[in-house]
Amino acid sequence: MIKAFLTRLIDSALSVPLIFEWQQMVCNNYGAVREAFKTHLQVRDKDILDIGCSTGTCAATAVAMDQNRYVGIDVEPKYIDIARKRYPRGTFFAMDARHLDFENKRYDAILIISSLHHMDDQVIVDCFKEVERVLKDDGVVLLCEPLFSKGETIGAYVSNFLLNLDRGDHIRNEEGYRRFLNRFRIVEEGYFRLSFHRFCSFVLK
Repeated sequence: MIKAFLTRLIDSALSVPLIFEWQQMVCNNYGAVREAFKTHLQVRDKDILDIGCSTGTCAATAVAMDQNRYVGIDVEPKYIDIARKRYPRGTFFAMDARHLDFENKRYDAILIISSLHHMDDQVIVDCFKEVERVLKDDGVVLLCEPLFSKGETIGAYVSNFLLNLDRGDHIRNEEGYRRFLNRFRIVEEGYFRLSFHRFCSFVLK
């Protein structure tokens, strides 16, 4: 009952875009994303698509928007409005990733940063069909998602408590995420810490 109350309270607060953006900036070390994918993000003159970009805060840290052609999409128009105002060097659209309004083989890199745990299985399957369609033959997909922590440390308890309150209802283990990746070849796989949480990461081709 307490968990349900806290979840509703947090969900209500984070539905306000400015509160959500503040939470993103204060609680998430997006430099960890930049470091995890630095080989693929420290680039120039590339077409980069960010699926589930939210208010653009992560991409502003991880991607050099002024050196590449960055496009961020999110299903929430309020977040896109904020991203456009905050980060004018990027291009942002309110768009459903299951129906990407881009031509075939358009993008050199596609980011999916902490988005899949907000999607049920069928949405992910439909999303990846479109990702495959718009990715260049030599392009990469950069994917990372949160994991529940194992063990009995204070850090694990804090992380798991916060993830249980997360608005994403589909946090999976590594294999749970990996089973959606059969359209691609996994060329890199690893882990890193983002704020309180342990993330798994994949580079796909």
